[in-house]
Amino acid sequence: MPIPAKARSDNIVESILEGWRRGTRGPLPQITPLQLLNALVLIEREGPVGRRALAHALQINDGIARGLMERLGESKIVSVTETGVQLSKPGRQSLHRFLRQLSVKKILPLQESDLIPDRSTVAVHLTGSYKPRMTGISQRDEAIKAGAEGSITIAAVSGRLVLPPDNKSLANVAPKENARLRAEFEPSNGDLIIIGFGKDESLAQAGALAAVLSLNR
Repeated sequence: MPIPAKARSDNIVESILEGWRRGTRGPLPQITPLQLLNALVLIEREGPVGRRALAHALQINDGIARGLMERLGESKIVSVTETGVQLSKPGRQSLHRFLRQLSVKKILPLQESDLIPDRSTVAVHLTGSYKPRMTGISQRDEAIKAGAEGSITIAAVSGRLVLPPDNKSLANVAPKENARLRAEFEPSNGDLIIIGFGKDESLAQAGALAAVLSLNR
């Protein structure tokens, strides 16, 4: 999935991918922009992350993971420790600037969800991203393409959390989740919370981020 044009002015993802080749005949990047964004978010939250853990999370081979870690180190996006890589201060600042351009305020793995039982879930809070008549279907489709099992789009409308397109009240559908999301994110009217879900946390996060990118095209 390409990075949306409006998010390119300070784009950590594009700058890394554009600088991937070492010279005109160097190898092209073998990861997608979405995989790279997922990696950066994962490294920030769980770093230091080792090569094998990164390869497993992104579903890439060890050689590609090694190349990614080398490029991130050369770009000063990460610092290298004995146990793996973690975001440097400049890397963290660049990632946060890019996420703000996507209207992302917070990314949070959730524990058991009564909306999606028995699945790993990751929620992304976006400010001011709700649009009337949105359905969440295209976001779900992009989440599935990214390897997740799907996504659920929740909107803050008129002081309530609702489920587009029919705007059922989340408080009626899943009262525990409604209370938790309100407490964790404190959403304002017009905000969205997109929950990606899948067989593991990395795939759930990839799905949620793919859904976010689809909103910014």
